[in-house]
Order: sequence, then structure tokens, then C-alpha cells
Amino acid sequence: MKEIINKHQKKLLAILILILTGGGFLFYFLNHKNALEPLNNLSLFNISAILILYGAILLALTYVLKCSLELFEKKIVFPENLQLNIWSNIVNFFGPLQSGPGVRAIYLKKKHSLDIKKFLYISLIYYGFIALISCLFIALGSFNIFLTILTMILAAGVIYSGFKILSSKIGKSDKPHLNPKIISKLFIVTLIQLFITSIIYLIELHIVNQSIDYHQVLTYTGVANLALFVSITPGAIGFRESFLLFTQKLHHISASNVLSASLIDRSLYLVFLLILIVFAASMHLKKRLS
Repeated sequence: MKEIINKHQKKLLAILILILTGGGFLFYFLNHKNALEPLNNLSLFNISAILILYGAILLALTYVLKCSLELFEKKIVFPENLQLNIWSNIVNFFGPLQSGPGVRAIYLKKKHSLDIKKFLYISLIYYGFIALISCLFIALGSFNIFLTILTMILAAGVIYSGFKILSSKIGKSDKPHLNPKIISKLFIVTLIQLFITSIIYLIELHIVNQSIDYHQVLTYTGVANLALFVSITPGAIGFRESFLLFTQKLHHISASNVLSASLIDRSLYLVFLLILIVFAASMHLKKRLS
């Protein structure tokens, strides 16, 4: 009963945050109409480039899942993998409380006999890499050697603690075979995924302000990624913007630039998802994967 109440409360909180975020965006742009002027620079080339890069991230995610399953010596064919990632991305944004990983976990349990605890274990490896690389992006972008070392130590500590907690709840026979080659591939593809994300942010930020350099974008990307770990809203709406505004001293990008770039990103990601929905409907993915 408590779990049901907590889920209900989280859902209501997520809806409230979305309403407040939408209202905040509307209030800001109504009172800072000049903040919308850079959107005139949004060209068909920029739109196409961002949508293609989002497609590249989707492909990276399919490879992440492939490598993750290989740790338990399981295989998934590319068409099935791609369809699962398309559907889970749609559900993750439009479903309650970022439920995309849950869709993957249930499907893999039913279709590939992968225990949910095992899925959590391999997911922790992937999210651990995201946290580590994001902290590295923040440190490198801010040109602070002390911060680089500190964030790496903190990230490594959090990842190690997570593994220890999860390992204590999983039997030895259920633990993955940590093949160095597979782990290396998983790390590299995660790095590529976050690098592509940084290029998307670079394009969006250059639309609103061409003087922003890539070092600032690296820090911006790292902060935006870390917001996903505490978010309960689709695509970390509200949380990502808050993180980016609170960390301006790290990336030195103005509030107007952050909000204008975020508006571009949210709009184009929604277009990307609509394309995925059309594809999913034409392929009857919901019926195939149910």
C-alpha cells in the first residue's frame, strides 16, 4: 500500500514540476522577448543535424544493450534490439516516472529470461560510466585539475558503493562475467553517446550564441547528464534546467542562453519522438513487444 501511495505521490509531484517548469518558461520568455530572437537562426540544416544526431544516440543505446547482455552471455538480434529501444524511449518520455528502463527489464525477463536483478546490475555499470564520464566532462571543461581529481574520486566512490550494495543482494551465480573486452566496449560506446550529446548541445548553444566554446559545452553536458539521476520528470524537464542554472559559475553560460537552447532541444527532441511514434505505429511495435 505504501509503495502505491509513494508512486501516486511521485506522479503528482512530477506533474506539478512539469506545470511549474512550463509556467516558468512562459513567464521568462514573455518578460524577456529578446531571448527568443536567436531562434530565428534555427535553420533546416540545424534541425536535420540534431535529429540525425539523436538517431545516432539511439543506435548507440542499442549497442549499449547488446554489450550489457553479453556480460550474461545472452544475445539479442539488431532489429529486435532497435525496436525495443525505440519503444522504451517513447515510454520513457510519455510514460509515468521515466519508465523506459522498466519496459526493457520486463521485456528481457519475459523474452530472454534475464532476471531483473541482473538487469539492474548491468544497468548500474552503464549508469556508472555515465556518471564518471559526466564528472570528467565537468572537470575538463572547467580547466580545474583539483576538481578533475575530486570528481573522479567521488564518482568512483559512488560507483563502487553501488556495486557493493547490489552485489550483496545478488548470488555469485547471478553475477555477470566481467569480460574486460566487453566492459571496454561498453565504456567506449557510452563515451561516444555522451560525445554525440555534447555536439547536439554545441549546435543548440551556437544557435543562440556563437561565442560559446566547446569547453563550456563539455561542462554544460556533464551537468545536464547528472540531472537525469535525480529526475522524476520525462527527459529531466525542469531538473536539467535547474541544474544548468545553478551551475552557471562552472560553465559560464547565461540564463537566457541556457533557456533558449533548452527550448530548442526540448522542441526538437519531441519532433524526434514523434518520428519514432510514427515508425512504432507502422511496425505495430506495442503489439510485437507486449
